[in-house]
Amino acid sequence: MTTAVRNPSAALPFWAWCTVAVFCTALYTTAVPVTTDAYDLGVLVALAVVTVQCGSLVLAVPRPLTGTALQLASVVALALVTRDSGNATWPLPVTGFLSLGALILLLGLRERWYVSLSTWWLSIVVLAAVVVSSPERYAVPDEWGTNLTVYAGSTAMLLIAAIALGQRHRIRADLERARRDVELEQAQRLYVEERARIARELHDVVAHSMSLIHMQALSAPFRLRAAESSAVDQEFEDIARSARGALDEMRQLLGALRSEDDDPDLVPQPQLADIDDLVTSTSRAGIPVEVELDPRAGTASPIVQLTIYRIVQEALSNVVRHAPGAATTIDVSVASGSFRVSVRNARAPSTSHPRTLPTPDRGGAGLRGMRERVGLLGGQLSTGPADAGGFLVDATIPSTDQ
Repeated sequence: MTTAVRNPSAALPFWAWCTVAVFCTALYTTAVPVTTDAYDLGVLVALAVVTVQCGSLVLAVPRPLTGTALQLASVVALALVTRDSGNATWPLPVTGFLSLGALILLLGLRERWYVSLSTWWLSIVVLAAVVVSSPERYAVPDEWGTNLTVYAGSTAMLLIAAIALGQRHRIRADLERARRDVELEQAQRLYVEERARIARELHDVVAHSMSLIHMQALSAPFRLRAAESSAVDQEFEDIARSARGALDEMRQLLGALRSEDDDPDLVPQPQLADIDDLVTSTSRAGIPVEVELDPRAGTASPIVQLTIYRIVQEALSNVVRHAPGAATTIDVSVASGSFRVSVRNARAPSTSHPRTLPTPDRGGAGLRGMRERVGLLGGQLSTGPADAGGFLVDATIPSTDQ
């Protein structure tokens, strides 16, 4: 995930812009007469120099390097235009020092520490170079070092305070961006997990119910060829019941995807008690099923019971699709605070009519769904061939109070 680079000037609040504008306006109105009087300059020249000084402060907000260059250029320009002046004064008037200090403060608050520190150091070098290049112009040449030290010390304290505040604000902004990134990543992860959960539920519902309907419909002409009309009616009633059950579960699942203005149907999720109905519907498809259910398993939490039910459902669906007619044993037991689910089927009988076999399924989504369900509860799942050509699904699920 990439994060867009923040534009510092775009994040500057309106009140901060107002503060910069008010300060520059006040400085401008004061600096023009002060500069004119201190250096005996013409009004137009003083206006030009002061305009560059104050304008560079505003420009330093979106373009710090350009603003800094203009501010230092104004110092050099003032020294050049006053070279022939008889006044021996410090290279900058008080307003010039305020302008430099404001620039260092602004950069310390807005930019990285090395930008403001470099500007502070460069301003000292420029001032020292101007003084050294014309030492005879100043009334008290011996005091220029003291004045430069005072400037450096006062602006250094201002610089430290600005960097501290700027770094604090920058750290808070970085933490806020990191928090937003974490929230976005968490939302994306929840979205992916929810899609996987819905996919598992859809697969479990559709795979089992449709496999039974498919199996019963294909095998009915062979099983009911000589049967009485009542048996035929019962067979198609069972097919209709399986289809209605699948539709009910589909409606319940899709209800969770509705908007908040809709009220989904609140139907209980399948539990261990519903395994008997599952076994009965599977037996009608011509698959002999034996069940051994430990009564203590009925005390498991609803999420554990639902997981056990879905494992049994998917295992029976695989038997219907891949080993029709194979004898199957279901064993649900409790030991050492864990629940163990074992579904074992034998080899499919060779007497099965080829036309009764459903279309081969190579998806593998069912086993992956079972593994995800068990993994979410901290359990373990093993699947693979069993003795005599059968297949075994074995899961261990720890007890949970969820």
